[in-house]
Amino acid sequence: PSAPQHGLVFDAGSTHTSLYIYRWRADKENGTGIVSQVEACSVSGPGISSYADNPAGAGASLKPCLDRAMKIVPAEQQRETPTYLGATAGMRLLREENSSKAEQVLAEVSKAIGEYPVDFRGARILTGSEEGSFGWITVNYLLETLVKFSFAEKWEHPQDTEVLGALDLGGASTQITFQPGVPAEDRNTSVFFRLYGTNYSLYSHSYLCYGQSQALKMLLAALHQASPSSQIKHPCYPQGYQENVTVAELYDSPCVRAPSSASPGLVLTVTGTGDPAACDAAVRRLFNFSCGAQGPCGFNGVYQPPVRGQFLAFSGFYHSLHFLNLTGGQSLSLVNATIRQICNSSWKQVQELFPTASRTQLRDACAASSYILTLLLQGYKFNITTWPSIHFIQQVANTDVGWTLGYMLNLTNLIPSDPPRAVTELPRSVWIAATLLLAIMLILIFCLLTATCCHRNSSGYEQL
Repeated sequence: PSAPQHGLVFDAGSTHTSLYIYRWRADKENGTGIVSQVEACSVSGPGISSYADNPAGAGASLKPCLDRAMKIVPAEQQRETPTYLGATAGMRLLREENSSKAEQVLAEVSKAIGEYPVDFRGARILTGSEEGSFGWITVNYLLETLVKFSFAEKWEHPQDTEVLGALDLGGASTQITFQPGVPAEDRNTSVFFRLYGTNYSLYSHSYLCYGQSQALKMLLAALHQASPSSQIKHPCYPQGYQENVTVAELYDSPCVRAPSSASPGLVLTVTGTGDPAACDAAVRRLFNFSCGAQGPCGFNGVYQPPVRGQFLAFSGFYHSLHFLNLTGGQSLSLVNATIRQICNSSWKQVQELFPTASRTQLRDACAASSYILTLLLQGYKFNITTWPSIHFIQQVANTDVGWTLGYMLNLTNLIPSDPPRAVTELPRSVWIAATLLLAIMLILIFCLLTATCCHRNSSGYEQL
């Protein structure tokens, strides 16, 4: 068998960057489960969009993970290793704010990766629809709902197997992708794939600014604007928590617009009040749940058919609820009760409950979990009946769930549009029997030819 091939994909998110190293055997028909994750390397520092004023720093930040990858991928294969960098909502926001700075950041990360002996195929900013769609491919590829190797030793599209939906929550955007039970009414939210000979018509939408980090920033800005003074009462922060933040720091994103009267250097004092009801009300005000006359919608007037089937919720959905031990299939009532309890806890109680957690995690535990619950229930329209269909997960088959695997599978043509042909292998006993039969046939043919020649020679002698 030939040596396994490798692929590298950088996930350049809004808050951090990770490098995923994948491996697959080149001598096999591609199918579910053949591509596996070797390692995930977390790049130190913030996301590359944070280097808008220092683009070279974005490139330099990637080098330790690239050095790590060069120790994993054999030297003789490195120049044939496809390498990609995909940037998501953080860079989409930077491009909106300052397109030339976004281009400079991409140029610097491309330059840094280009210094390594890999088959670098470019750095680009993914659209929200691509991010959601590639996450959906990853989920269903790993769960073998697209194709699997059957007991009949051939690749088959699984019968009676429903594909799963994908729910992704990043720092700056959130995506929902699933196969609806009704024809799409809005082509802008429709995605079509032909995978393994099967057509898939999907609903997919990405909400920019509704990733966890940006949503919590919008929440703080809304609280400031509701009572414009230097003192901000925050109902989602634990009672007894206090911090200072400048106006410039609060309004440093296109997702929040600073009041014209606000002075950038003004220091704001944020004090937690730990009020679950007020927190829930403040979070709801970030959304517009009215659908108007255009039919079913998610939020902010965006068309969305009713959710259908099972869903995998990953990235921020998993991490924030896992922090509260709520990713084990708990009922909606228990999830609600746990979030209310954490939102009622004081700063001292929260520190005692989670002694090893960071200050930011403790501060945001109530706000983040309340936001996720509102997004899923009021935003995406899950309810007490459909809640059990959401499965919060970080990995499937030792592979991180996200858009990167689907992205690489698509760009390296590891998922063909037509069904892969079956690879059948004859057992050793059959090969031996066939070889012996062939040898016997050759001996018999040789004997027959010899007898024929001898007969002709004797006939000629008699005539002479």
